[in-house]
Amino acid sequence: MAIRHKFLTSLTSRTNETEKTIDVQNERLMDEAFAKSFATICTIFSSAQCDEFIHPEFLSRFYYVIQQGLRFYQGDEQRSQAIIESILLHSGDLFRINLRGINILIPLYLDAIEYYLQTDVQAYINNHINAIKGITNTSVIRDRFIRIRLKSIQILMSIVSLPFHYEHLEHHLFEDYLEKSHDVQTITKKTFSEFRLKILPLLLMALQTEHDIVNAQSLFGVIRLACSLAAHYERQHAPAYAEIGQDPASEYLSHAVILICDKGTNDSHLFLAALDTLISIVTDPICVLPIDIWKNVLKRLCTFIDTQLHRSPKDHTREMHSTCVATYNTLITLIIERPTLLDDYENLFKLCEIIELGISGEKAQSSDGLVFKKNKEFHPASQRVAEAAEYLMFVLFEHKAVLHLKNDIYRNWLDESTFENIMTSSSFKYFAINGNTLFAMNELPSNVNNGMPAIILLCRGLYGKNVWTLNFRHNPLSNPPIQSHKSNERITNENGKNPSPRTSNVNIDSKDKILTTHGTKNERTKSDASRHSSFHHSSELSIPTLSSIIKRDEEKLNLFRTLKVKQIPIEEQAIQRAHVSDEKLFSECKPPERQKHFEGIRLFLSHYGFCSLDSMDYLMNGKHWNDSKSFDRFQSRIQLLNSNAENFMDDIKKLDKISPTLYCTGQIYYLKKNQHTLLESFSNLKILEQLNPDFLKMVSQFGSVVEVKRHCGWTGNPETSWKTVPLTQSSTNSKTKTLAEINGHDSILYWMNLTTEMAFYLPHHFSMDNQSSEMRILIVWLEEFRDDLDSILPEQSLKHRDISIIGIHPLKNHLFRISLNSSAQRMQSACASIPLIDGMVLPRYILSFFLRQAVHNLSRRKRLEDSQSSQTAYSLRKTRITKIIEKYQNRTDNLDEFFQNIFFLSTTTTDIEPTTQSNSIINVQS
Repeated sequence: MAIRHKFLTSLTSRTNETEKTIDVQNERLMDEAFAKSFATICTIFSSAQCDEFIHPEFLSRFYYVIQQGLRFYQGDEQRSQAIIESILLHSGDLFRINLRGINILIPLYLDAIEYYLQTDVQAYINNHINAIKGITNTSVIRDRFIRIRLKSIQILMSIVSLPFHYEHLEHHLFEDYLEKSHDVQTITKKTFSEFRLKILPLLLMALQTEHDIVNAQSLFGVIRLACSLAAHYERQHAPAYAEIGQDPASEYLSHAVILICDKGTNDSHLFLAALDTLISIVTDPICVLPIDIWKNVLKRLCTFIDTQLHRSPKDHTREMHSTCVATYNTLITLIIERPTLLDDYENLFKLCEIIELGISGEKAQSSDGLVFKKNKEFHPASQRVAEAAEYLMFVLFEHKAVLHLKNDIYRNWLDESTFENIMTSSSFKYFAINGNTLFAMNELPSNVNNGMPAIILLCRGLYGKNVWTLNFRHNPLSNPPIQSHKSNERITNENGKNPSPRTSNVNIDSKDKILTTHGTKNERTKSDASRHSSFHHSSELSIPTLSSIIKRDEEKLNLFRTLKVKQIPIEEQAIQRAHVSDEKLFSECKPPERQKHFEGIRLFLSHYGFCSLDSMDYLMNGKHWNDSKSFDRFQSRIQLLNSNAENFMDDIKKLDKISPTLYCTGQIYYLKKNQHTLLESFSNLKILEQLNPDFLKMVSQFGSVVEVKRHCGWTGNPETSWKTVPLTQSSTNSKTKTLAEINGHDSILYWMNLTTEMAFYLPHHFSMDNQSSEMRILIVWLEEFRDDLDSILPEQSLKHRDISIIGIHPLKNHLFRISLNSSAQRMQSACASIPLIDGMVLPRYILSFFLRQAVHNLSRRKRLEDSQSSQTAYSLRKTRITKIIEKYQNRTDNLDEFFQNIFFLSTTTTDIEPTTQSNSIINVQS
């Protein structure tokens, strides 16, 4: 009986456990069934077309079901969480497909999203580990959680613009209507602007808890959009915030920038996305941050480069060097957009340190001691890193004083033909300096320069071409003109006799007055103040006063007076003997005639040390420079080029065609409804009234309209770009252009800064010949939204992977949905299109600016990715300059002949007295 009892008890317990297991499995199956039901209905409504009509009855029932599914029921947590997760995973497009009344669900979605964005991945796994055990299932849970967070971020991407777009529009809460359906008048009315207080902090909190690289990059884009929206909103409400002394947008921006910097250092792709985000923020004129924030960013970027370049040799990969190059480029943008950073000694010191580290491979000041430049060996991490560091140094020195000049690129396309109208018979002389720079110099005629020597210098270097006019003066321009006296003219009286002592004294006094006049214009030192001010203590002056010396050495002065009294009669007797003996006086030595012409080229080369005897000795004796020796490294190396050789100017023009800036192009298309490919869009520009007015406003904000034939910068075609435009042609007023004329052949929309040139145009045909190595970027306005943007390309172009499409679809709420094709999304694995991300919804007032930045970032990232197969502009210019020097070097073994070729073969300039006192041509251009 006991054995039977035990057996029955065991059988009963096993039966109970089996029943419990079956109940748990049934419960889990029920949860999955509910979750799949909600997923199905969300998928059905999310697949609706943007212009599809859905009956309000269906929408209201759908919203009610979603409202029930998003509620978290106490006591049924597992089923509630499964349903909420299923809804979030299938609701990514609900808020961007023109569903009427969908915004009523925003509070419910925000509550659900907040839970998953503030929960850490490990905490989520621990909460679900009891339900699903095993290592494999743990990874499944992790992947599911990452996908939920990604969908939550995409939903935020769709609604982040709504609080700023609707702002004061009333928003009735779904919950109030359900609970107070019999007393609607007591419903609390809220506005959309209140959602800002929840969305913006939620984004920052999500970034702090995010560990997935792709999700973090998407958060960068959403936060970047929120930054511009908040800054624009605050600008509109600045007086109200000024009264209460708050600056919420600035605080949000500052916190976001620091978080992005900290988050980006964990992965190379994430760091590149962080750099793109920082560039996008710092170049936005609306996003104004305290300079201390950018100082902190600069410090972190310099620290990152320092850390990366000091890693062990096995860690130095091409990918790591690409991040360093991108960081150098970001620093360039940072100091251009925030030039006041260079006023801080600490910032300047850090920049110089990483420039030195990038070029030479080590710092002068390190833990091992101080390394002098003459003893330093050059071993940079890679040629790419050295080029990027040198480019930063170029921008730092070249543009420190002219960072506000945004038209420097225009000046870079001046060449020898620009100065033909002021040159009479002289020609440019060409020199090679240090093997990497070409000088083209010519002397200005004296009649255009007030009789003073001056030269025109065209400097073609590794980072572009600069043009200066340099003037040689003996006195600063701040002093008044001083009438000079010819020293070879002897002053005589009316009778033609020798001047009397009184006349000589007058001449001396006149000279003293001239010197005094020159000195009074300068700031007096303490030594000079002793003659003009009331200083009495010699200890306060660098030169003691005369009275203090007399008192101190009175005995010596008395002895000197005694000797002087004895010497005077002796000299007078000698003079009398000379007159008595009728000694013939020797003629007075006269100074040479005043030189009327100075060779400005000779003065420039000698003053700047390009023609030292040591350099000439090396060149004449065929010696080779040894960069390992400090003496050879610091010597200026000059070579004379034979500009009369055949094809010399053709090679110079080919060098000028290599632009040192990043140039990129955006082609703009307009697709109407029922148009399926770009080939159908070319006729749409004929009637502008049929186009969306927002499209016309967007196009007008891309840049300034310029004519291709009168434009000297980038035109979208290398054949018509970077040419010299005659002054008469460029000064002619251009007539107003229609949209159809901005086709890339007649006119373009042009935008530029110190490092980038951008061209936008509306082509009349789709050409497969990509004349540039840059990525081809298409901006397509879509009246009808398309999921697959690659389908609008002609069939023969589908093989090209370097065609990126940015689609813009206007929503009915006057916001705009962004979509990207597969090529752009392939690069978006590193968020190369920031500030634009696939699925983003944004307002019109920032649409053009974001599109322009996206085109820039896509082009820059493409150049960074193709660094192995394509050379940089720096390398191309360096190779071209080296070939020019080797081909046209004027070799000679005679030192005298070499100097004669440099100094004495220039055509004598016309010596004409200046007719005016103006000095308009003497300025500095770079």
